Amino acid sequence: MTGGYPGGQAEYIRVPFADATHIKVPESLTDEQVLFLGDIFPTGWQAAVQCDIQATDTVAIWGCGPVGQMAIRSAVLLGAKQVVAIDHLPERLEMAEAGGALVINFAEQSVVERLRELTDGKGPEKCIDAVGTESHVNLSQPDTIIDRAKQIMMLENDRPHVLREMIYVCRPAGTISGRL
Repeated sequence: MTGGYPGGQAEYIRVPFADATHIKVPESLTDEQVLFLGDIFPTGWQAAVQCDIQATDTVAIWGCGPVGQMAIRSAVLLGAKQVVAIDHLPERLEMAEAGGALVINFAEQSVVERLRELTDGKGPEKCIDAVGTESHVNLSQPDTIIDRAKQIMMLENDRPHVLREMIYVCRPAGTISGRL
């Protein structure tokens, strides 16, 4: 999606009509506060809004990093019946749980089986990819090893395991969304 280049952030950028579309950051805000407000929160919010979350929906979110945390909280704010967070890092899963999500540690249990249990075998109505670049290789899932090997040999830019998993588990006529 980024033309073979990892990431899409830059130190400088040209912004046409910036005088009409941007605001000056008050001196009282720290860089970290502005970063979350101007990048991380809107990315997670947009991923959730694109799903058109309803009060009866189960929303599954892959990735519990900063964008995933904001997507979790956005799904809760938008009224999802159940939010499920998927990751393998304990500290991220703890934050997700504190934010109102049920958690799945993919290193300890099958994401597919657990989502089936939580949705009476139907799958989540809404799925959000907040992983970004998949940096892990799960040895229990051969496709992650194959994806990594293809990437090393420059036959593939990304590792699409999460996307495949989302397509597989999402309820028929469900919605798949992601961070853009």
